[in-house]
Parts: sequence; C-alpha cells; structure tokens
Amino acid sequence: MNPINILIVDDVPEHLQNAGTILKELGYPIRVALNGRDALRLIKRQRPSIVLLDVSMEGMDGFQVCRAIRTKKEYEDISVVFVTASDDEQSIQEGFLAGGQDYVSKPFRPLELLARVKNQIRIVSQSEGLKDAYHELDQFCHNISHDLKSPLLVLRQLAAMLTDTCPVRENSEAAVIAGLLDEKCEQLLKMAERLLELSRTGQVESHMQPVDLAELFLNTCEELTGLEPGRKFLISVKEIPVLNADPALMKLLAQNIFSNAIKFTRRRETAEITVSCTEDASGLTVTVKDNGAGFDQANAGKLFQVFSRLHDTSQFEGTGVGLTIVERIMRTHEGSVSISGEPDRGAAVTLHFPRKLLCCRTHREP
Repeated sequence: MNPINILIVDDVPEHLQNAGTILKELGYPIRVALNGRDALRLIKRQRPSIVLLDVSMEGMDGFQVCRAIRTKKEYEDISVVFVTASDDEQSIQEGFLAGGQDYVSKPFRPLELLARVKNQIRIVSQSEGLKDAYHELDQFCHNISHDLKSPLLVLRQLAAMLTDTCPVRENSEAAVIAGLLDEKCEQLLKMAERLLELSRTGQVESHMQPVDLAELFLNTCEELTGLEPGRKFLISVKEIPVLNADPALMKLLAQNIFSNAIKFTRRRETAEITVSCTEDASGLTVTVKDNGAGFDQANAGKLFQVFSRLHDTSQFEGTGVGLTIVERIMRTHEGSVSISGEPDRGAAVTLHFPRKLLCCRTHREP
C-alpha cells in the first residue's frame, strides 16, 4: 500500500501556510506548489494521495491541473479536493465535472478542512486495500488453478488407462463409474482454466486503442454459432460507436457474454440475440439480450460471484466464472455491468462504458 502524502497547490503563499499548519496535525508528509505546472512536476516525481487544489491560479488554473491529472491512468487514484470561495457554486460544479472528489471553502475553517481531508484519506486507504485484496485473489486464483491442472491431467490419464485395460464394457457399473470419473475430471480442468482466465484479467496491462465493438461482436457470434451448425440463430447487432479499449480484453468479454447467450437459448427453436446501444452524457450503454432460459431477478447479484450458478449443470454446462470475468474487464475499463432477466423469458447483459472512452467517429465507414 502506498504511504499517504498530501500536495497543496495555491499561488498565494499565505494560503499554503494556513492549510499546511492545519493539516500538519494529521501527521502525513505535506508538499506545496505555487502554480499548476510545478504541481504536475511534483506529482510526476512522487504520486500524492490527496491534492488540495486551488481553483483560481494565474496561468494554469485548478480545473486545468485536475484534467491533466485525470488524463494519466497511473494517477486515477489521486483524490482531488478543490479549494474555492464559499459561495462559488459554479466552480464547485465545474470542479466535480473536471474529476474532483470534494471541495473545501476558503478562508479555511480548520474543522471543515480536517474533516474533508480525513474523509478522503479514509477513501484512498480503502481503495488501496481493495486493490491489494484483488491482487492477492488474482495470485491465489493463478496459483491454485496452475497447481490443480497437473494432478487432474494425471488422474484423467489414469482413468483412461483403467478403461483401456479393464473390461468395463462388460460391466455396466464399472463403465458408468469410469465415465463419471472422466466427466468430473473434465469439469475440474475447465474450472482451473477459467480461474486462470480470471487471474489474467487482473494482471494483464491494458493496451487501449480504437475497437470496433459491432464487428468484434459479430465475429464472435459467427465463431460460436459455427460450433453448433444444427441450430437456428437470429443475430442482430445495431450501430455502436468506436471505443478506446483493450482489444484482447474486449474479445474475452464478448466470448463470455455470447457463449452464455448461445448456451441458455439452446432449448429455443430459434435463438434470438440482439445487441443495442444508447449514448448519453455519462457514456455508452450496450445491451446484449437473448430469448433464453432467463432467471429470477432476485438472484442477479449472485451471477457475478466466482463459481456461482443459477442453473443445474444437468441443464446447462458451465463453471460460473464467465460473468465474473466480464465484471473484471468492465472495471478495468472504468465501466460497469449489470444483468436482468425473467424465468423462461430471456436475459439481458448491460455494459456501461464511460464517455471518455468514446472515439469521435462511428464504427462503420461510409
């Protein structure tokens, strides 16, 4: 966990001194900058936990400094607290839009300043703790799945040798046991593989570039439906703006979403899968809807837990990791995912991407 440290940015030395004196009792290292450019240089040298940032400064104002901070992924966890006049509602609103987490009024009231900074320290510490916990979970998933694969493969080979060397075909009970042993080994191997995929989504470094989601979704559907040539599919993918995203992670996301849609529509005469999108001030919302088995909405939250399933494996195969991987990928892109459904009336997976990921052109060229 990174140690807490505070950066105060103000072009008035008296304000720097007042804020520094008040915050000194917190016991954390404090640095100061007299202008925006010096602040960015100090941030590059050592990433602060919290930036107390004056709105009105000569040259580069506080909003410009905050926007510059938010363009860097490595600075996404920095908490920005704007300093503004007590009645300046417009500056407060602009500060939140620029990426600030809180504001404090000037002239400083010691109790207010301490309370707001303490609150940000608590949030930053919790965020760092969650990151450490996710890293440990990723490492655990990777290690346990790696360690499981070798003995499972050996066990499966031994079962195959037993089948080949023993007259199980003449003994129906032995044949059933051998078949069940092979089936359970296969299930455990798939679970180990999915755990590896889950751990990789947390460890992989994102390489953001324009991604044509509509084309990627269509290609993924063609690949997956091609594996079941005897079925009827009706696939519809609407226009989707191009996104700045990691292509490999988006491919993995699409594979997990559409493999679920294809699996749970297996009992339909015609499997219908539609992709639509809407765009608003907050970003892009993409919805993948199917006419499959659906589920009870009261259990929706369980679907993002590792190995959590709402359908018996005798009805639909799977390990219960796919949506967990989707949720992790969306979080990597600072987005979110939700799922809705009704029993026997299908399900809909909704992806929300933040507006900053949108490219300025649509996905299809004229």
